[in-house]
Order: sequence, then structure tokens, then C-alpha cells
Amino acid sequence: MRAPAAVLPASLLVLVLALATGCTAAASGTPGADDSPRSSAGPPSEDVTRAYDTYWTTWLAANRTPDPQDPGLEQVATGSQLRELRDNLAQSKEAGQVLLGEVGHRVTGMETTGEHTRVLIDCVDLDRWLIHDSATGQPVDQLEDKPSQQGAFTMIREREGAPWKVGSVDVIGENC
Repeated sequence: MRAPAAVLPASLLVLVLALATGCTAAASGTPGADDSPRSSAGPPSEDVTRAYDTYWTTWLAANRTPDPQDPGLEQVATGSQLRELRDNLAQSKEAGQVLLGEVGHRVTGMETTGEHTRVLIDCVDLDRWLIHDSATGQPVDQLEDKPSQQGAFTMIREREGAPWKVGSVDVIGENC
């Protein structure tokens, strides 16, 4: 394990903070906010799982060549989460950094909170997703043994048949 740098690189700090504090509410005006309350827990549905996997595939790819205007982001994220992703990419690009590697997942369930809102619970492991200098390709000094974070990923769709997108993320625990 490397010791953390004096200042954690912005792109990783923002990612961790996005899981911890970013995008804690559904975007205003999005479906889900007006849905009648109901709650049921269980395994994630196939369509939500597929959308969630696509979110992560798109997000990891976007970090290899950070472009805040990457059009793929609009296909997988919405509202405040979309803004957060774009802000993260802008900070990475400005710092001359990319994130490379993979993110571990252990999805433990899904809650239905409205007709167009699902909350997917995932234990996210960021240990193998590391910051590199974009010019040299070398890893930057950073904490490599990070605690896993249990996240609540709010999935939203605008209407029946529309794609599910991540609208917000809350960290609900560590070391899951």
C-alpha cells in the first residue's frame, strides 16, 4: 500500500466524495419524486442491472480519456449525477490525470421506491482503479488500499420503456 499523497488527487477525491456526498437527491422534476411511495426490497431486476453495468462501463471508459462532454454520459446518468461525472472529468483533464483499472462490485439488492425509481445497493471496491499521469502513464502517489464503500445508487427512468439512468449516489457504509 502506498501512503496517501499530501493532497489526494482531485479526480479520486471527487469520485470518493461523489460516493460519499455527491448527488444525494433525485434531480428535480424527474419522475420518481412524484411517484406514490411504496417500498419493496429484493434482487435487482435484469433491466436495472443491465443499466447499472452500462453506467460503470461508460464511466470507466470516460476516465481513460477524460472529456467532460463525453456524449455517452447522458445515456447512463441524469440530473445531479450527470453534472458530478462531468465535473470529475473536467478536474481530471485539468490535472493531467486519468483513472485506469477496474472497479469491483457486489450488488446486494434493490429497493423499489416508486414506479420510475429504484435504489440499487452495491459494495464498491476502488482498490484497482488508480490515478495515472496522462502524459507518462505512470501511477501517481495515492492511497491504493481504500475501504470498500456501500453505495445506494438511485436509478431513474423518465417514463415506462425509457432507459434507467443513475440519478444520485449515497454512501451508506464502509468496509462492506
